[in-house]
Amino acid sequence: MLINLSKNYTTTISYTIEYINLPQTKILQEQPIKQIEVTVSGSGFKLLGASFSSKKIVFSLDKLIKKNKNDFYLLTSSHKEKIAKNMNSGLRLMAIEKDSIHFKLGTLAAKKVPVFVDANLTYKPGYGVEEIVLSQDSILISGPELQLSKISQLKTKNLKLQDVSEDLNVNLAIELPKDITGIKMNHDYVDVKILIDKFTEGSFEIPIKIIGVPNQLKLSTFPKKVKVIYKVGLKNYQKITQDLFEIVCDYNKTMQSQVTYLIPELKKRPELISSVRIVPQRIDFLIHK
Repeated sequence: MLINLSKNYTTTISYTIEYINLPQTKILQEQPIKQIEVTVSGSGFKLLGASFSSKKIVFSLDKLIKKNKNDFYLLTSSHKEKIAKNMNSGLRLMAIEKDSIHFKLGTLAAKKVPVFVDANLTYKPGYGVEEIVLSQDSILISGPELQLSKISQLKTKNLKLQDVSEDLNVNLAIELPKDITGIKMNHDYVDVKILIDKFTEGSFEIPIKIIGVPNQLKLSTFPKKVKVIYKVGLKNYQKITQDLFEIVCDYNKTMQSQVTYLIPELKKRPELISSVRIVPQRIDFLIHK
């Protein structure tokens, strides 16, 4: 074995890359390659030592070649002498497997994005969520422009609970998408208050508003009002009034759909309600010419 290790061999070794001297006005938009393979020649002893060595190959980024606005590259051949000096002594550099290393550079940017609660809650019968309040409904994020452009909103860590019937106060981590790197947030957590209320059903008779009728026509509807049935928390029951609703039937849509009835649509509703139903869902009409 000693005789074999004393002989010279040519082989390929993988080295970890260290990048230095990135221009102060630039920032890496994406992480470049972290390993590079080089063909080296040397004795078996030297090659064996190199395979266990923690030495890195150093590339300086002060003289990158510009391809376009954000794309740059570095020719590894121009750093051949420097690479050889960074290698273990006794090894001879024969070739570098990659002729170039590509970089995406940009400037540091920042923007505000909204934060949403990722919740999967089930409630006890008759209960539901009244309101979700966040200590921060938006946060400031900063980092490479390319990475920032991929983010339009952020979500919290998933909150999963069953049989909820009482208010909740939780502290949830804000999570970045898995494919995003190099982003900093001015808040890593958000306090979330989930207000729970017992829900009840309410209803109103709402007059129908007809739109899209030609001037030469007059319409009579049967019925003239529809019943709007909704769910609302007991705390907000008294806040819901009839004038907060608007029901519209569009004659043009009836003609386009080639049906013989009008379809009532809820054009205005209070934000505090849920599970809205309109009865009936078809309105008969008579045309007076």
